[in-house]
Amino acid sequence: MNGGKMQINLVGGGKLLYHLAKKLISQGHDLVIINKNEEYSQYFARNLKAKVIKGDATDPIILEDANTYKADILISLIQKDYENLFICKMSKIYFGVDKTAALVNNPDNEDLFQNLGVEVIFNITHYLSSLIERNILIEDIKNILTLDEGDVSITQIIIPDDAVTIGTEIKDLDFPQNSMIGPIIRGNEIIIPKGKTKIKAKDKILILSLPEDQSESIKILGGNI
Repeated sequence: MNGGKMQINLVGGGKLLYHLAKKLISQGHDLVIINKNEEYSQYFARNLKAKVIKGDATDPIILEDANTYKADILISLIQKDYENLFICKMSKIYFGVDKTAALVNNPDNEDLFQNLGVEVIFNITHYLSSLIERNILIEDIKNILTLDEGDVSITQIIIPDDAVTIGTEIKDLDFPQNSMIGPIIRGNEIIIPKGKTKIKAKDKILILSLPEDQSESIKILGGNI
């Protein structure tokens, strides 16, 4: 990978990818964006000076159409960890990409990504935790992390003493696919949740979700806003 102009392949959608793409383009890099959503693909094509490929990046034919063999770095920002990992590994093994980066939604998977050679990891749970440790208010976090043109809800709930989820491990919660549990504030401690983390009474839990999944997420946790 050279130190100047690079070809960077971005996989995913949403405001996070859009602003990252704008920044990279402003730095003079050539971008190829892969997104399987028709509306996102059209939006990126209209508003960014980048080549846009509509398709599923887990398909090697789509990666070939995106000239992945020419990429200096591939960045995968999909909400499903296993897809991010698969895309990064396929890019390295079959297309010879020198460096990959990925979004890790579940902190339990971070070691796996590192052990399998993903060089750069974006862990949103750790990021949220660092914001809380710096005493940034929930409203400010909402402003910082407004994604998909405002279509991601960030909610803090408090687990009441009689919640049925008390003692339940997070991995056993039937959470909506488009929702995730962020940092847990337990007394003066900030906990980065893992699969075996158990919910306790009076936990303050940050939830990231699509608006239509917000109420279901709160109901599953049995919390109060």
